[in-house]
Amino acid sequence: YEEIYGVKTSIAVAKIFEKCQNATKKVLVLGRAGIGKSTFCQHVTYRWATGKLWPQYDLFVLIRLRELTNARYPSKEHYSLVDLVVREYLPYDDLSQEERDRFRELCTMGKILWILDGYDEFAQSIPEQLRTAFENIISTQHHLLTSRPYAVTLSYEVKMEIIGFTDNNIDKYVDRFFKEI
Repeated sequence: YEEIYGVKTSIAVAKIFEKCQNATKKVLVLGRAGIGKSTFCQHVTYRWATGKLWPQYDLFVLIRLRELTNARYPSKEHYSLVDLVVREYLPYDDLSQEERDRFRELCTMGKILWILDGYDEFAQSIPEQLRTAFENIISTQHHLLTSRPYAVTLSYEVKMEIIGFTDNNIDKYVDRFFKEI
């Protein structure tokens, strides 16, 4: 089931947290398959990295939830938030104890924004050894969670939908990126 009808209001990416009433900013970003949820995650991560978006965060952590599998995270141990970052971003290296402590401090201070992409691909088979870390992010950390509409069982105060290009935006996109061709 996907809600197709209803009033849609455009919102600037920079303003999506303005609707959040709680101190911990949590936004659910919905969209049908192939509409651009993962591209959106890459876009906001890039804009933050270039200093053009959400300067209140010292770190962005983009996690592709479909990558959090039993094969990549053996079930003999439970994983912390630091472990997720190390495994996803530093597979052949580790963080020093000082870096681990700094990361935990940033988590506690709310200076990290977690971008969790693809809940619908993860929800049906969350590895037990990752459940605590995932629930920790969802309940205590600032985050954006993307999903197809039918898969979400979590409650979010703020929900947004990626609906794709409007007819005018298609023309603008083609003019901007294909003008030279």
